[in-house]
Amino acid sequence: MSIDACIAHAIHSDLDILEVLPELKGMPVESLEPYIENYILTVQQEFRMVISEQGDEYIRSKDSAGLCATCMSHGIGIPPKMLLRMCQTIMQLSNIDAKFILDTEDGTSLFYMKMEIDVAEFAA
Repeated sequence: MSIDACIAHAIHSDLDILEVLPELKGMPVESLEPYIENYILTVQQEFRMVISEQGDEYIRSKDSAGLCATCMSHGIGIPPKMLLRMCQTIMQLSNIDAKFILDTEDGTSLFYMKMEIDVAEFAA
């Protein structure tokens, strides 16, 4: 998967928006969507910048903790535990090659996937 797709998936699956932005609880409903969208776009851009400038060595060595520390040092303001989960997701997905094939008539998306699996992890 591309780094952008990995980042988007990590944000979607691991980011707890209410934990990161507790101020949302007091905001008017009509203000929530643009505020959250702006925050997510900013986080995605920050991740992209950090990974493109500093993250290659961590991606290649599958060092999610190192990537997390680098993101923290570059000002990505997500709680460390959540940020580490996001970095772990990015690492896992960066080893998957997925290509969209088509949407079926019932609305299901069909992908071709090629994955790298470390069998030693499952042998223990």
